[in-house]
Amino acid sequence: MDTGLRQVVENINCEIEEKSSSDKLIWLTQEWATDNFREFISYRDELETGKIIDDNRNLLVHISADIKPNLKEDIMVKKFNLVRKYDKLRFCFLNSKAVRSLRLALALQELGLNTPQPLAVIEERGKFNQLIYSYFITEYIDYDYNLLDIVKDYDHPQREKVKGYLPLIADDIRQMHDAGIVHNDLHAGNILVKEREDKPEFYYIDLNRGRIKDELSIKARMKDLARFKLTEEEQEVFLKNYDPQNYKKLLKLMIAQREKRKKFKEWKRKVRIIFKK
Repeated sequence: MDTGLRQVVENINCEIEEKSSSDKLIWLTQEWATDNFREFISYRDELETGKIIDDNRNLLVHISADIKPNLKEDIMVKKFNLVRKYDKLRFCFLNSKAVRSLRLALALQELGLNTPQPLAVIEERGKFNQLIYSYFITEYIDYDYNLLDIVKDYDHPQREKVKGYLPLIADDIRQMHDAGIVHNDLHAGNILVKEREDKPEFYYIDLNRGRIKDELSIKARMKDLARFKLTEEEQEVFLKNYDPQNYKKLLKLMIAQREKRKKFKEWKRKVRIIFKK
């Protein structure tokens, strides 16, 4: 990872509001550090009121500026739920998923790659640094397609465009990997497509599992790509643009990593069944 990128992700200036039994952390991008927006994010109920996009593992809400006078444009709010005891324990010692998302977003922007503009991070921790809640707030991207919707549906009207998308996406991901960025949840569902007159734009989302390392091995790169399921022909197109000289070798490594991941998921499933008994 180059020095400039390291400074961007390490020097995040956050405000700490000390309370009697907890500390509240707030990060705001400069353009949104207004009294109106500060007032808005101070009410947690407001952050969870809007159009619910997802409420499975985490809560994802689209809040329209039309119904919230404190907002100058639409926003997306992601609340990271802590359900498992394991997560509650480990995040006493780790950065929250909201802070991780922020660091990865800033790193991608430093490389000139697209991700929704981060606007705010809010989190609160108790006396023993236990994470009480965390929110990651970004701009709302009015995208045209989620890439997964196109890839999984062979009858999709945009399906024939996938081969044209892949060289551009491969170039983006190669930039990430060369900079030491591992997405760690890199699949078609985490790539948004915005059509433009000259060429499409791709936005990379769900960054909370990401890591930034000094250097990535070939194995680490292919492990990061193992979730990105494409047809055999599309895999070849992708890797030919990712690394033209070594794509055959990389294809074998990526397939091996995918098989390894499949076996690991099956092992986890069996373990969960045992503990549920």
